[in-house]
Amino acid sequence: MFTIKRLAVFVSIIFLSLSYAAADPASAPGAYSLSFSPLTGILIGQGEEFLYKYQGKNQYESQLLWDLKPLWYVGFASDFGPRDPFARDGFIASGSLKFGLPFKTGSIEDRDWDDSRNDDLTNYSKHDAYSQNAIFADISAGYSWPLNDFLALSASGKFSYMYLSWMAEDGYLQYAKMVTQKPNTYDTSHIDYRDIYGPGIRYTQHWFIFAPVLSLRGKINQLFSVSGNFSYTPLVYCTDTDDHLLPLQGPNGEYWSGGKTFSGYFPFGTYINGGANVTFSPLQKLDLTLSVSYMYITGLRGSTFVNINGISGYSYQDYIPGTLNQNYYDGGAGYSALDIELTAKITIF
Repeated sequence: MFTIKRLAVFVSIIFLSLSYAAADPASAPGAYSLSFSPLTGILIGQGEEFLYKYQGKNQYESQLLWDLKPLWYVGFASDFGPRDPFARDGFIASGSLKFGLPFKTGSIEDRDWDDSRNDDLTNYSKHDAYSQNAIFADISAGYSWPLNDFLALSASGKFSYMYLSWMAEDGYLQYAKMVTQKPNTYDTSHIDYRDIYGPGIRYTQHWFIFAPVLSLRGKINQLFSVSGNFSYTPLVYCTDTDDHLLPLQGPNGEYWSGGKTFSGYFPFGTYINGGANVTFSPLQKLDLTLSVSYMYITGLRGSTFVNINGISGYSYQDYIPGTLNQNYYDGGAGYSALDIELTAKITIF
């Protein structure tokens, strides 16, 4: 868990690094500036979890899509660098911390392709999705160079951590009828519909990302400037937990499959992040920035484990309840979101 103690350490590292750079005797007095920025924004996108049906192939056994439509957040950032990046080169560093607000973020859709004879869709469910917690932390350091009087280029390395937690509540199930005489076979011509009430699934993702970032900044005039940035890396790691709560109860008191906790560990993948900013500077020490960026993470694949806590489905009969068992299927996770952010940057010195 991302505890308060770890959060304090993270923030301390940011400001210690900035203070160290500010105290560099090679820096001319007044050549660098430090700023603090309260911010707010929204994310519009989805988190994804899935299991693969076959080893080495991309056919899904299960796929769940968790909406962020939208997720509102608030936070703060701090930046250190040359006071005038168009006049001199120098060290740059930044850090930010954002917190998602716990509201309904849309829906969660759950699809399964459970039939062992074919790859037809057998199960579908849809529930309301609620964000329980979300934390986004970034720290970066690099160097900036002026290209001319109105263009500046910077390159940096960034570490990002993301924690996302959803809860699925209410909704409905549409499950094909199981052919009881044959394990893992279904009759898709008979669909059983059931309404579901109360909490059903709790899902969390932890993301760890190391990425290089290239940025280009342009000055239009004394009031306006623009910038763009791009980042790509395969150095992405995700752990996730999918907790199917017990019980899942229908309107007539019947219980449905529940009490399973899936855990996944997924190294490497494709991370792409690009964006653009427009900055308005009405006062000498105040900048207002509107930022739009898009993040896309895909291609992660790794091992999954399952813990049977109570009532379980037929396909899990070989697992030992209460213990962590290697799952039959590989799994993966994904994330994509449009980020629209408004920042008020206040220069401290």
